[in-house]
Amino acid sequence: MNKTTKKIIGAFTVILVVAAAVLAVYFLLNRQAEKEAEEGALPTTEIGKLLAKDLELKYPETPTEVVKLYWRINRCLYNDDLNDKDFEALFKQLRLLYDEEFLADENNSYEKMIKKLKKEKEGYGDKKKTISVSVVQKNDTLKTVELDGKECVTVISSTLLTDKGDTTKTFEQFICRRDSNRKWKILGWQLTTEQEAKKVGVK
Repeated sequence: MNKTTKKIIGAFTVILVVAAAVLAVYFLLNRQAEKEAEEGALPTTEIGKLLAKDLELKYPETPTEVVKLYWRINRCLYNDDLNDKDFEALFKQLRLLYDEEFLADENNSYEKMIKKLKKEKEGYGDKKKTISVSVVQKNDTLKTVELDGKECVTVISSTLLTDKGDTTKTFEQFICRRDSNRKWKILGWQLTTEQEAKKVGVK
């Protein structure tokens, strides 16, 4: 191999090395830009996070998580200044947590429920009333029973309501039932007492 050939091979090798380095830097920078774009696209507000949830694909796994999500959605619905589009979208998310039997009741139709919700929200605004904090019974304290061949469980929560600076606490008992897809859905709820709540560790 003569000197000219060696020089050509050497120069070609240098070009390949430089080209590989440039490509590596390009792909690294491109991947970093894609990652930053993905992170930038993630919602940062509570409303955005709730609207971004795909409850058909990723539903809460436990009754406790279902009730926690119920309260998260309600805090936004009642407390936040929402446009009509976001309000209705959040309401639809909330209805995905309800049992089919609950939704089948004529009083729980989409039209009747959203009309009632909007009226209640107006009352909250007029009275400067907000839902501030909710505590939900831990999942490991729940007792599952079988009714009509379906698994059911009761979940107790406590909620702080602030009204013109005054704070009151309410206690509610939710009935959750597994549907045919093994998802825990809210069948109904009612007020309960502080004593009952304390029995299951909810204060």
